Formats: sequence, C-alpha cells, structure tokens
Amino acid sequence: MIPKVMPPLAELTVLVTRPAAQAAALCEEIVRQGGTAIAFPAVEIAAQTASVASGHDLIVFVSVNAVAHGVHLIEKSPTARVAAIGKATAAALAQTSLRADIVPEAGFNSEALLAHPDLTLASGARVLIVRGVGGRELLQESFTSRGLIVETREVYQRVCPTIDAATRDALEARWDAEGIDVVTATSIETLHNLIGMLSDRGRALLRKTTLLVASRRIAEAAQAAGLNGLVLIANGADDASMIGALAQWRTRARVA
Repeated sequence: MIPKVMPPLAELTVLVTRPAAQAAALCEEIVRQGGTAIAFPAVEIAAQTASVASGHDLIVFVSVNAVAHGVHLIEKSPTARVAAIGKATAAALAQTSLRADIVPEAGFNSEALLAHPDLTLASGARVLIVRGVGGRELLQESFTSRGLIVETREVYQRVCPTIDAATRDALEARWDAEGIDVVTATSIETLHNLIGMLSDRGRALLRKTTLLVASRRIAEAAQAAGLNGLVLIANGADDASMIGALAQWRTRARVA
C-alpha cells in the first residue's frame, strides 16, 4: 500500500497576527498546506497625510505598506532609481507605475539594502525614504553619513487594534482547550500589541507557545518581553518565507 502523504502543515494550528487586510493570503496558504489558521490582527495600518515628493535621485520604499500608502505621492524623474527593502516590497511596486531597480537578493531589512552593490550615489545626491511613523533611523543615518541629502515621507502609522473582552476571551478559551501550535509576529509593534491585547491568561499561554518571527530583531524583542519559548526565524516577512519556515520546522519535528 502506498503510504498517505501528509500536507506540510497538517495538524498545525497557527495564530496569524498580521493586519486584517494582509492576513487573508497567509491564512489561505496555511489552510492549503493542511493547517488551521486563526486570524487575530494585532496591528492596524492607518494612512498618514503627506505631501507630494519630487526631484530625488533615489527613492526607497521600506515596506509593502509604504508602497500602498505612498506610491501616489511620488513624482519620479526619468533618471531616479527606486529601491525596495525586500522582495515583497518589490512585488508590491511591480503592481504600480513604479518598478524597483535595487532589491536585496537575501534579507529584507535596512542592513541588507545598504549592503547592495548598486546602492551607490555621489555626495549631495537626494534620497527619499518612504516609511511608516516611527520607523528605524538606520537608513537615514547611513545615507547622511555618505554625504547624501535625505528626506522622509511617513505615509502610514501602525496602531493597536481595539478588541472587546468577549473576542479575546473566546480566543484564549480555544487556545487553552484545543491548543495553538505557533503564533506569528512580523514586527516588533505587532508582538508588543499582542502582549497588551491578551489577558494574564493569554500571556501565560503565549509564553509557552512557539513563536514564528520575521527577523532576529523581533526574536530579541520577544526574549526581552519574557517570551522564552521556542522562536522560529523566517528568512523574511513575506508569505512564502513564513510558510517555508513553518514547513521546515514541521518536517524536522516529524522526523525527530
């Protein structure tokens, strides 16, 4: 008899904490791979008013949300280049009138972009960084140290969703009774919001649940917040990287 092939994520329950608009695709893929997905948005994206930008030599988009909320503000000159902080951001740009000229081959953070060999500009060149409120300052500081003139456009803000006690209690009761195998966190803000949204009961459950994060910085934030359980670090925040990390971990666990 031919043995039955189990889907990669069979019998795996994953709490997906992405913003609601971005969670659907990841939840659908988890289900397609045999798992169970529970959507519990721990961050919302709110648009920020910003002025139109023009006359820059390099335009840097730091996230998919930066593209969604900022691309309409860009008046790009024919000679300007566009940089995306990762492949997911580049893919979002590909759906617009702009295309990414510079994309890191691996990684999706500021360090990966700054290491790109094509990211060379003459002193005095103008750079625009399109980002969210409170983003990291590494890009701006690094470009300034290279003698570049740097501007930013903060086009969105991450906010903590409002949740009623009944919804929270229902999640925690299901978590306690049936279990959740993995909780995702693709930003530090998401992680901190989730901790604040849960009750003491939920935080106790979170502390012993495997966490899937999108960077080492988030893993370090989890440890600093007292979450000392197993942490899986995906290669990026995009759906493919998150699913790949889950499948790889699941396969190793079955073999063990």
